[in-house]
Amino acid sequence: MKIEYLYTVISIAIFTVVFYLFYKVLSPFLVPIAWAMVLSITFYPVYILFEKLLKRPWAASLLTLLFILIIILGPFTYITKELVDEITVTYSVLENKGFEVITMIQENPTVTKLLKKISSQTAVKDIDLNEIATNSLKAIGKYIGEHISQLFKNIAVFAVSFIIMCLTIFYFLKDGKTLIHYIQERIPLVEEQKAQIQERVKEMIIAAIYGGLAVAVAQGTLGGIAFFVLGVPAPVLWGSAMAAFSLVPVFGSFTIWGPASVILALSGSYAKGIGLFIFGVVVISTIDNILKPLIIGGRTKLHMLLIFFSVLGGINFFGFIGFILGPLITALFISLLEIYTPKPSQ
Repeated sequence: MKIEYLYTVISIAIFTVVFYLFYKVLSPFLVPIAWAMVLSITFYPVYILFEKLLKRPWAASLLTLLFILIIILGPFTYITKELVDEITVTYSVLENKGFEVITMIQENPTVTKLLKKISSQTAVKDIDLNEIATNSLKAIGKYIGEHISQLFKNIAVFAVSFIIMCLTIFYFLKDGKTLIHYIQERIPLVEEQKAQIQERVKEMIIAAIYGGLAVAVAQGTLGGIAFFVLGVPAPVLWGSAMAAFSLVPVFGSFTIWGPASVILALSGSYAKGIGLFIFGVVVISTIDNILKPLIIGGRTKLHMLLIFFSVLGGINFFGFIGFILGPLITALFISLLEIYTPKPSQ
């Protein structure tokens, strides 16, 4: 009995060490692998269509990969170029005209009355928005400047990661069924429990990829167009920011267009500020309420607060890809919790 126990302990220890070493070997490539997984799942219906037409998995996988590159690289190249240009311009504007905007806001009669009221009722006297904003604007400008240089430094790393991602997509599509079957065979659960986990993962993937990305693209595009029409500087930059923030539950893209409408109004552009706010409430936010129920429905079966923390925690831990991996891991955890929760005796 002792020998069997010792054998079990040694086996677990060996497996743990080997698994850790395996993780360390793959860890530099986890982000491109994760993106490959997301894109493979997203475009898997396209692969199935090509496979039916071509009857050759490798040809269908290669054609799907080319299709993904065409769909992504075209808009991505344009957006990246515009972002670099607009970030550079924004950095210059923050340095040269940032304080002019603050001065215009401070000279607004409504703001002046509000500041005087605050000063009269608190120990703080002579509130000066210029003084308050100085450090913030400098910090923002410094942050943008540092990350522009960092962006160019990481071009080589990005190129290698992109090649790895493309290669992984090809094999994920071609050998996806075999890989899924291999993993399922080695999960120490009964078939019913495996099916439960598979269904939960499928639901979360559909919710995160098809629902989340559809809303992000729609809100980012509409927001960028609104900023462009209203003459707000850097519409591609702010549209991209709205697309990114739309992935965060509760606050979403309002984090961008809400303050922007207030700043426009306080700086004297009342019509633009009110127009942007109405457009944000009626159009941008409504897209979220239409597309998500339409695509996702009641698939996630997770509480909104849990999804909120899952998305933020996932992004914090994994980077941008965490908006999918965070909720996915949470869904897996909930599924395992439900499986291993003792059932009440009849």
